Amino acid sequence: MKNPVCMLCSSTTNTVIRKTLRYEIKRDVLQCTRCSLVFLAPQSGATAYYTGKAYRKRHGPTLHKASSMREIFDAYFPHQGPIVEAVRTHLRPSMKILDVGCSTGHFLAALKGKAKERIGLELGKDEASFIRKNLDFKVYTNPIESAHIAEGPFDLITALQVLEHVPEPKSFLHGISRHLKPNGLLYLELPNIDDVLLSVFGVKGYADFYFREPHVCYYSKKTLKTLLSKAGFVGEFGTVQRYSFYNHLHWIQTGRPQASFADGNTIPEVAKGAGAPFRAKKEITAFLHDANLQYQKLVEKHMLGESLTFWGRKMF
Repeated sequence: MKNPVCMLCSSTTNTVIRKTLRYEIKRDVLQCTRCSLVFLAPQSGATAYYTGKAYRKRHGPTLHKASSMREIFDAYFPHQGPIVEAVRTHLRPSMKILDVGCSTGHFLAALKGKAKERIGLELGKDEASFIRKNLDFKVYTNPIESAHIAEGPFDLITALQVLEHVPEPKSFLHGISRHLKPNGLLYLELPNIDDVLLSVFGVKGYADFYFREPHVCYYSKKTLKTLLSKAGFVGEFGTVQRYSFYNHLHWIQTGRPQASFADGNTIPEVAKGAGAPFRAKKEITAFLHDANLQYQKLVEKHMLGESLTFWGRKMF
């Protein structure tokens, strides 16, 4: 049996670093010995997977629950503020924006009134149907590599937590490039293989949870930079840490996730006892909020945030 080919450097020399994924699924996780990209083997067809029913049965905002499209939208929409803030300085009222892999449209819904035109692209037919019935922008369902999008080209294209799902990332980015204006912007967010829970704390339970069937590639800043350069993009790299300090304490202490996306992204109300003066509770709450903010900044400073980010343009 031939060794899998690295989709970044085409090497067939790799090392098996894990043999199981989330839910104890048996599948090899490989690391390329030439370029260090981490990826699953064998690769699977993204279009068939995301247009089927299997993905949403196991993967959604609430663990062990197959959420409806409405539940997915309602879970993620309240947490779009930090992402909107991340793109705010680049937004213009005259802009046309395409969000690739837009899911139930929660990010584009949060951009309402901030751009001239918002367009989504989503392979999942249930998600696209939800958008068409409930939201006020157009959505396409063909892969970006082959999609004909009449509203293009675009001033800004976003792909939020999408690139890790793509088995042919260079073709995917070339598809994005085709729909981007000559001086248009690309913004990416995607999981960071140097996530602090893996790289600093070494939480085994988190590693067992982190590697999962839908995520076929796992990028570091180095491998993401190599990929984007090969695809013809240049720009700035960073990380963001949006899960809270208290989510990380939970992981470190228990080795298990919290129950939902909302729990992990919310600072718990801990100063709620009735036996202390209001001022004491207020100051303690402020301290806890400040501790969370300082932790997130420190993690981001060292490029160890949960997600990598990229702002860039086409080289040519």
